Amino acid sequence: MRVIVALSGGKASAYCAKWAFDNYPKDQIILYFNDTKWEHPDLYRFINDLATYFNHPITYDNDGRSPEDLFYHHRALASNRMPFCSRVLKAQRLQGFFQDGDHIVFGIGTTEPQRATRIVQIYQKVAATKDKWPKLFFPLIQHQVSNDMIDQWLKETKIEAPLLYRLGFSHNNCSGGCVRAGKNQWRLLYERLPEVYMERERVENDIRAFLNKDVSIMRDETLEQFRGRIERGELNMRYYSDLPPIECIGICQSME
Repeated sequence: MRVIVALSGGKASAYCAKWAFDNYPKDQIILYFNDTKWEHPDLYRFINDLATYFNHPITYDNDGRSPEDLFYHHRALASNRMPFCSRVLKAQRLQGFFQDGDHIVFGIGTTEPQRATRIVQIYQKVAATKDKWPKLFFPLIQHQVSNDMIDQWLKETKIEAPLLYRLGFSHNNCSGGCVRAGKNQWRLLYERLPEVYMERERVENDIRAFLNKDVSIMRDETLEQFRGRIERGELNMRYYSDLPPIECIGICQSME
């Protein structure tokens, strides 16, 4: 039996690693990380700091492709309406990695019980299809671990929180340039990490040219058009409100 901690690069899943080490023999634990190839360098710093703190290696998993590679392969631009990059680069990798009898630990917070329910339902289907049956754990929900408690533990470890959190982002995925991001986050990305924004804009423009179609990550305008509105000062105050939660749905999708 193995204990797979699904590390996302965020603080919640980092705390779940602590929970695993508190409850299982060290030689049973796998700190498992899906690398999308779009992550910020500081994310790798953070999980390497975790590896040092726990004195335990990180298991990196990827299929060699980035989201941009997938866009060409699928001849489509992923978006909030069609986030196939999460399915291919995260869901399918983890669902292929676990073995019969493994325990899988997910960093789903107390405010997201619906995600835990969805993961259970999906893994029941995966298990029946592949005839390998894991046991799932959601320690943050089970033990009512709050964000403040996670922050306090991280402070005690003396590991610096991921840069994206310090810049005001609500998660630490895809360098802040997630295809599921809303316009508030794209605005923040352009202001705080303009190099990432411009790279996502390049990808979008290249895919539009490759497909010869008027497609975009956002529903109603391109990143280039949105950037123009930012630079001209045309955004109203609603674009400066708190970032709504964004769910990278990779671990919550089936293999279909």
